[in-house]
Amino acid sequence: MRATLLFVLLSSTLAFAQPLPARDTADVGPRGSWSVGVFNPLRIAVHDNVELQTHPLLFFVAPHVDARFALLRTPLRLTAEAGLSMPTFAMRLVKGYLFPSWDTSQSDIGWMLIPRAGLLLSGNVLEHDVWTLRADAAFRIGLGPNSATPLNSFLTPLDLVLAAPLTGFRSRVGGAYDHAFNDRLRLRGELNLYVTGSQGDLPASSQGIASISPLVFTAHLGVDIAVSQHSRITAGVLWANADQGATRVVEGADGFSDRVRVRSNDFLPTLDFIWEGF
Repeated sequence: MRATLLFVLLSSTLAFAQPLPARDTADVGPRGSWSVGVFNPLRIAVHDNVELQTHPLLFFVAPHVDARFALLRTPLRLTAEAGLSMPTFAMRLVKGYLFPSWDTSQSDIGWMLIPRAGLLLSGNVLEHDVWTLRADAAFRIGLGPNSATPLNSFLTPLDLVLAAPLTGFRSRVGGAYDHAFNDRLRLRGELNLYVTGSQGDLPASSQGIASISPLVFTAHLGVDIAVSQHSRITAGVLWANADQGATRVVEGADGFSDRVRVRSNDFLPTLDFIWEGF
C-alpha cells in the first residue's frame, strides 16, 4: 500500500504549469502569492519585493513577524530579512514543563523583545537547482527584571529556538543546495553553524569549572513531493551536534579511568504539509 501511494505521488501524469519551486531561498514571490504549512510559517507577498511571514499557531501567544525585502533579482537573488518577536507570554505558559524549577518559585521570565536581521543569497545551477547562503542574528532587549537562564535541554533544536531569549544572543551562518529530480520531486540538503550567548558552566570537578560551548552544528536532509499544483509534502531528518555537558569514561594508558567531555548528537524526523497560492 505504501509503495503504491509513493508510486502514485511520483509518477502521476498530472501536468504542472511550473516545476516544483525550491523553498527557503532568497526568492521573494510576486505580489499576492502565499504559502503556509502545519509547521512552516505563513508567508504572504504584499509587494513584488516584500514578503511578510509569521507562524499562525504561535502568533497569539508569542507575537512575531518577519519581513523579507528583495534587494537583487537576477541572476543572483539577494534578500534582507528583519523581524521582531515577544516570546515572554508563551515561555511563561510552559514554565512548569520546560522550566519546572520555576513553577512555584519567585523566579520568572521577564518581558523582552527579540529583534532579528539576516541576509540570504541564492543562485541557480543547471536549470532548476538552487544554492543558498544565509547569515542572521537575533538578540534580546530586556523590558524589566528577568531570571531567564539557558535551558540546556535534552533537545538541541529546542535550545536553539530559545537561545536568544534565554542566553541573549543567537547567530547563524549556513548554506543549502536544492536539487530538482523532476517537476514533482526535490531533494534539499542544509548545513548550519550557530553561535549562542553564554550557556553557563558545568558543576566544578577535579578539572575545575568548565563552560558549555556556545557552538552548535546542524544538518538537514529532506525531500519535497508535489501532491498537487499548489501543495507538497516535506519529509526529512535533522541532525544537531551540541555540547550538553555529557561525559564518558575513558581508560587511560596508566590503567586509571577518567571522564572526558563529549558533544551530543540529536536526530529528529521532520514532516510537514505545505499549501501555496499565486
